[in-house]
Amino acid sequence: MGDLDDDLRRLFGDDRLDVHPAPDATDAVLRGAHRRRRRRAATSSAFLVVALVGVGLGATQLRTLSHDDPADELLETATSTSTASTTSLPPSTSTVAAPGSSSRAATPPASSGGATTPPGTGTGKPRTTTPSPPPPPPAEPGRLGALLLGMSEADALATGALIEPSSPADQENRCTAYATRSVPDSDAVVISPAKGIVRITRPSTAKTQRNVGVGSTVAEVKAAYGGATQSGTTVLVPMAASPSWSYVFTTNGTTVTMVHMRLAAHDCPTA
Repeated sequence: MGDLDDDLRRLFGDDRLDVHPAPDATDAVLRGAHRRRRRRAATSSAFLVVALVGVGLGATQLRTLSHDDPADELLETATSTSTASTTSLPPSTSTVAAPGSSSRAATPPASSGGATTPPGTGTGKPRTTTPSPPPPPPAEPGRLGALLLGMSEADALATGALIEPSSPADQENRCTAYATRSVPDSDAVVISPAKGIVRITRPSTAKTQRNVGVGSTVAEVKAAYGGATQSGTTVLVPMAASPSWSYVFTTNGTTVTMVHMRLAAHDCPTA
């Protein structure tokens, strides 16, 4: 052990093993330390500037989004388009979603390709329909000029519309007949002693209130008066009036040749 200690002291005491620093070593170390501090300061400043710029850009983007929301623009555009369009379009299935949220487009139900069955219909029993009642008889007065159905013979003569003398209207001579100033036939007006005027013949140029008369077709008479009934060549149309009476349209099978106004409760055989 003593020899080893002596060798170590002799080795460490050898001047050849000493490290001698350069004359400017201290200045070099100081200059390097200053450079490192400057680089660190520059890096910190750069990071600070970048952070400030990022904050400014973020605030600007937030203001832009708050004032110019693309979702609002899309909604306004869609509303304007749907208002200006004059064609009915199917409802859109697209949905505008806010940023950061997810939405699914509504998928329309698949069509089966078959005909749509109206509500309330099916394969059940058919509904029974009640036939509509016949239309009520039209209301027209039984009057031609001054002559009125049911008017007594004396009152009829007082109008001056009858042409005298009278003639028998039937073989039993129960009723009398007169010509009129508008119809020269001798039986243009038939009068019953008990019922008064029971029949008036209308002039060939006269039209009813529904614009039918001599020359009209049977089809036109039935179209004008829904309650008309035909028996042979005669078409009868009852009227709603008091006393009750009817139009009697005499035809040749297709066209009206004469029009009478006849009291319903008459007692003259030829009326």
